[in-house]
Amino acid sequence: MDAPPCRPTPPSPRALPHLPDGIVEDILLRVPADEPAGLLRSALTCKRWARLMADRGFRRRYRERHRPAPMLGFLANLVRTDGVARFFPTAGFRTPRADRDGYRAHDARHGRVLLNRVPGTDLPTGHQDSASALIVWDPITDEQRHLPLLQLRRREVRNWNAAVLCAGTAGGGDDACDHLDCGAGPFRVVFIGMNAKEIFAHVYSSESGAWSQPASGELLIPGEPQEDDPIDEAVPGVLAGNALHFVFLQDTHILKFDLATESLSVIPLPHRLYSWCMVLMAMDDGGRLGFAEVDNLNTLTLWAMELGPDGNVGGWARRRVIELSTRLPPRALRNSPDVVAFADAVDVVFLETTDGLYSFDLKFRKGTKVMGHRFYDVVPYTSFYTPVLRQALATTGEGSANDAAATIVFPLTTHHSHPP
Repeated sequence: MDAPPCRPTPPSPRALPHLPDGIVEDILLRVPADEPAGLLRSALTCKRWARLMADRGFRRRYRERHRPAPMLGFLANLVRTDGVARFFPTAGFRTPRADRDGYRAHDARHGRVLLNRVPGTDLPTGHQDSASALIVWDPITDEQRHLPLLQLRRREVRNWNAAVLCAGTAGGGDDACDHLDCGAGPFRVVFIGMNAKEIFAHVYSSESGAWSQPASGELLIPGEPQEDDPIDEAVPGVLAGNALHFVFLQDTHILKFDLATESLSVIPLPHRLYSWCMVLMAMDDGGRLGFAEVDNLNTLTLWAMELGPDGNVGGWARRRVIELSTRLPPRALRNSPDVVAFADAVDVVFLETTDGLYSFDLKFRKGTKVMGHRFYDVVPYTSFYTPVLRQALATTGEGSANDAAATIVFPLTTHHSHPP
């Protein structure tokens, strides 16, 4: 019996063409910034690609191409944890520790989060003695800096607010930071305190490791006792132009802190029939102050401050009006939503509704449910995340300790998912 004919040997697969580094880099530069898992998968393809992505120049070009920084998630101070913060991702990024034991999120800017101690809550074992009232935390590297206690010298604090920002924010001119890669650089924390007699400000510098002497003023709001209209601690400050802005509890005035002169002043808000809940926002690429609110007819209104010929406040104008009744499901509109947060630069507001927390994209006018838990406050987090393999850093000699921390050891999802 004849043996069956042998099958012909299949031809050897042709080797893939060797793409020049410039073409590979151009491909990698097109990976969306709000999909960091795509960058990680690309870095895992081969050592050569990992080395390209470990280069500081690539990371700089990537961020320049995709500016502004995307929103990677938000921190919510949950009711069930007595106000302790938890990080909820909105992209493929996962922070090493989602729960911030003993601390609530107060503010976030330029890749950093400002946390403040929650009285009466438990701290992780071994951290009780090192607890600070304020901490600046990097969610990507998990590095945190404990700020020294502020020495107030018998100055009473009835209400306060605070903000964290890059130290180069108020530089101006050629020294101004573009905030594309300053997460590991120096930063400042501005603390605004208030009592029955005065409003005062202290500035912490990470370079000196100390708080400044206070800037203060007797800023009584005309027609109202100052103690009857305190600073609203639940509304985060906003950076617009060269100043930080905070709102008073009655929603009739805004407190302005000029970063260059470290001076305080008050800006009146327009009269509105309904002003139960509002958030400040930066408009026109961060150069103009604005605010957002929802009325009892489910109408979201964005206001912008107008400047007069002398550069002072000339009034307020309605910039945009959006009817939420056609943009959100009926279950979310059993009562009028409240605007509770604004994500700088990405044009996203957060709405507290009867169906939970929604993020609302102002550009596409689309709402998405992102959380069902009850909460006190929400703090959006925006930053670039370009994962770098430690092997690539060792091979190229590029990077730093900050880069080495932002590596494959941090879990990433390969698809978008919403928290429960």
